[in-house]
Amino acid sequence: MHALHHPLFIKFMAYFNGNQDYFECHEVLEDYWNEVAPRDKSHPLVGYILAAVGLYHWRRGNFAGAGKSVGKARRNLAGALAGNSPFFDGIDADRLLRSLDEAACRIEAGRSFVPFEIAVTDPLLEKSVKLAARGLEGKDSPSLIHKHMLRGRPGMSAGPKKGRDSRH
Repeated sequence: MHALHHPLFIKFMAYFNGNQDYFECHEVLEDYWNEVAPRDKSHPLVGYILAAVGLYHWRRGNFAGAGKSVGKARRNLAGALAGNSPFFDGIDADRLLRSLDEAACRIEAGRSFVPFEIAVTDPLLEKSVKLAARGLEGKDSPSLIHKHMLRGRPGMSAGPKKGRDSRH
């Protein structure tokens, strides 16, 4: 199986492009990262995770957190792209990097949140992502914006989520 056809990457893409559930993007891709490259913070999956985290923060008005995460995502993904990582096969990586650059500029200027999609160039991956996105919660759902408050996370009153270490 190709790295981007892994079920967890497909779920990540469905959440990212399908309904902009950036919290779930982080959750599912962290599981995949822990399978293939635990603790390797230079791995491109970390860049994808940080992109989702940055957009989650930005949508919630946390410009400092958004700027930091988007910047780290951009550096990570650009470095991985230079290394010819298979985690870009079927993704328009140049467009993704441009989208992160545009987001960073908007965040730095204190401008309002503008989502972007990760462009898929592999027809089979695109089909899988669209199928996985069917039935997802709507993009405008308030629960997507404050999802971390609704789930048990470290430091939250609901307690830690078992098996997770979300520090990157």
